[in-house]
Amino acid sequence: MRYIIIDADGLITNAIDWDGESEWAPPEGCTAVQVDEGGEIGGTCIGGVYAPPPTPEPVPVVPTFEELVAQASTFAELKALVAAKIA
Repeated sequence: MRYIIIDADGLITNAIDWDGESEWAPPEGCTAVQVDEGGEIGGTCIGGVYAPPPTPEPVPVVPTFEELVAQASTFAELKALVAAKIA
């Protein structure tokens, strides 16, 4: 059976397979809750209400220096492009 481990703040910190009978206990301050599905690590379970983990912000693609050189037709343009990407 699948169990999720929930800390005192309601954060799902782990998911395990456990028969529910063998000797085991969740870490101190945590609770084990049997689930059929869902309960992703990083999500929350507060008052029996599950919320998935937050979606991470996309990481912007930073052009390489070589790509900036290819975009610039003059040294002044290259300096401006580099300055804009550093800021």
